[in-house]
Amino acid sequence: MGLESGTRITQLNTSNPDQTDKLGEGDDHIRLIKTVLKGSFPGTSLEPIVPDPSGNSGKVLTNDGTDNSWSNSLSGLTLSSATISSPTITSPTMSGGTISSTTISGSSVESTGLTDYVETVNALGSGGGTRTVNLANGNVVTATVSSSTNTFAFTGAPTSGIAASFTLILTNGGSRTVNWPASVKWSNGVAPTLTASGVDVIGFTTVDAGANWYGFASTNFS
Repeated sequence: MGLESGTRITQLNTSNPDQTDKLGEGDDHIRLIKTVLKGSFPGTSLEPIVPDPSGNSGKVLTNDGTDNSWSNSLSGLTLSSATISSPTITSPTMSGGTISSTTISGSSVESTGLTDYVETVNALGSGGGTRTVNLANGNVVTATVSSSTNTFAFTGAPTSGIAASFTLILTNGGSRTVNWPASVKWSNGVAPTLTASGVDVIGFTTVDAGANWYGFASTNFS
């Protein structure tokens, strides 16, 4: 008798039952189908609904799963500890939702207003030598110059045609020699004079994948 085992629809074998199976073995197949259906649909007192995706490209399924709930809006959404890669989100509406501990990478978000947002701080700590600023670790960077020459390097810039910026909050930058990447361009070709005992806030922007970084500084926050 051809009878597979399983608890999900994808485990069913369409070749079963074999045409040579005995009629009395049909109850085994019926029990298998019942097991698979119960395993594939959540326990509910409501009749399960299989939505029709036709004509709903680019939309999401919300609420109870009926065809009428296909929508361009996410309302009351809670998205936690998720990873969303390379989406394109155009003119979204999100009402009453919560997104927490979620990574959205390689995405394009258009016509969207952000309120009360925060940024990750990339803390390089105190030291000397080569100090690498990787934009993947955050666009607000802190560092303290405390020993030997500090040579900064910038990595993680996006592809050409996409702008990227970061802010470097540098403490005691003038106490040692600080070297910038050759790709950094300063106003009038002159790097700022850094503060020996205090804080300088330095911004960098690129639009060509890091081939050129345009730098500007506000110095001597002491």
